[in-house]
Formats: sequence, structure tokens, C-alpha cells
Amino acid sequence: MLISSETLRIVRLVAQYQNITAAAERINKVPSAISYTVKKLEEALGVTLFARRGSHICLTEAGEYFVRHSKTIIDDMDALRRNTLLVHEGVERELRIAVNNIIPQSVLTTLVIAFERHFPTTQLSLQREVYNGCWDAFYDKRADVIIGAPHAVPYPEGIVSESLGEMAWDFVLSPQHPLARTPEPLRTPDLRKYPAICIRDTSLNLSPQHAWLLDGQKPLFVPGFGVAMALIETGTGIGYLPRHLATEPVAAGRLLVKTVEEQKHATQLFLAWRPDGMGPVRQWCVDYLLQAEVRRQLCGG
Repeated sequence: MLISSETLRIVRLVAQYQNITAAAERINKVPSAISYTVKKLEEALGVTLFARRGSHICLTEAGEYFVRHSKTIIDDMDALRRNTLLVHEGVERELRIAVNNIIPQSVLTTLVIAFERHFPTTQLSLQREVYNGCWDAFYDKRADVIIGAPHAVPYPEGIVSESLGEMAWDFVLSPQHPLARTPEPLRTPDLRKYPAICIRDTSLNLSPQHAWLLDGQKPLFVPGFGVAMALIETGTGIGYLPRHLATEPVAAGRLLVKTVEEQKHATQLFLAWRPDGMGPVRQWCVDYLLQAEVRRQLCGG
């Protein structure tokens, strides 16, 4: 037996107002039409949904169950209609984004919130990549858009890229580290004596990179910047952090910023996507990320 969404809405209105006439006035129908709809539904179900008490009616136990669960059905039917229309209009059902691990998490949270408002039916997947892992995910077709890919595009054919700006780095170490009292700029032979805290490049096919590692220096590979900062703060190792991550521990006195002989330059970050098969979801994402304020935030500003 099929029950229309209009019938469900009428039953819910009658239950809300406990009066046929009031429900009819709410949707500009005559009371007899409302009564007929309720009667036909009760006959089809073989149950009594409402107990009549003069001009007022109230739900039976079966009626309470029906009304309580009908909202889910109405919502599902509305979503089905809406989603079918979106598919008809070419709205993508999935968008995969690869994100450089140096991108601030706060700007990604804002992106997801805005995305869900605009495209509630599209599945969004964000995956963390390190250094050339961003480009690798793109060329391996594991991502439709990449945010914060480092340096120039390795192979530009068939893709579009836009510079987001530069992300600055700070060389940091613990105030208790032996190098904390060494005159600046710190010399390469002195730095090489201590482990460099590194996050391993996630690239499978392109040449891997490191934020900083000297020839002959021992690397300590960690899964992310949270562990990296903790280890640097304890003096276990030394290394570079994106400036937006270094600011708070430096201000709190847990880390020191030092200059070195071979200072690391700011990293140029790119947004990249494929123009072929560009749907409204991918286009919205690109337009959103290329806003001046969003670019600034993506680069740690």
C-alpha cells in the first residue's frame, strides 16, 4: 500500500490541532476533504488513528505510533525528491580532496561546514598528504582537488593550478637543548649532531621530500606535527615547523626560534584541479578556496 506524502502531512496536522476544521484551514482545504483523507487511510491500514470526542479528536495508541514515525518517512521522501533533482542537474555525488598536512585545520573545518550547507547530498572526503604525496594522490586519481600542494606543478598537462601564496617556516628547538645557548646563526656541522624530527612524505611515485634534513643527519620520522612539536619541546630533536604552528609554543616559552646558516625558504603552495568533467560541486570548491581571505588562511595567515 502506497501512502502519499500529502496524506502523511494531513494526518500530522490533524494530530497537531486535534480538530478537523483547524487543520483544513491551515492548508486551505474544506473539512470534508480532510475527514475523507483520514477515513480512507484508516480503512487502508485497518486501524483507528483518531478517537472522536465531539469537535475534537485525539490520537489512539496506534495513531501516536503512526505520527511519531511519519516524520522520518516525510523527510526521506523530501530528500529523495531533492537528491533526484540534483543528480538530474549534474551535481557530483562525491568530491575527494587531498590536503597538505601543513594546512591549518581551522580553515578545513570552515570549508566542510560551508560545503555541507551547499551540497548536503554530496559525499566529501578529505585526506591528509605530506609534501609530494599531494601531487601523487592527484596524478594517481585518488583526489579531484588538491589543497596546498608544494612548489611548481610537476606535470601540468590536463590540470589547472593556482598559487595560494607562501607558507613561512620557523626553525625551533627546546630552551633546554644544548644549541639554545649557541651563537646564531647555528652552523650546519653543529646541527647535524642532533636528530631532525621529520614527517615522512606520503608520495608513492614521485621523489619524496622532507621539510628539513641535513646530509648525514639522523631523521626521526613521526606521524604528524603534534608528535613533532612534543618531541622538539622535550629536546629529543630539532627541526622546522610551519610558523602558524610554532607561534603558540614559542610565545609560551616552550620553544625557541633560531636562525641557521642555510635558512629554509617559505614554501609556495598551490591549489590544483582538473577542468574536464567540471561539475557544480568542484567549481564551487575551487571558487571558495580562491577567495582572498581563504587563501590567506590556507597559508597560515
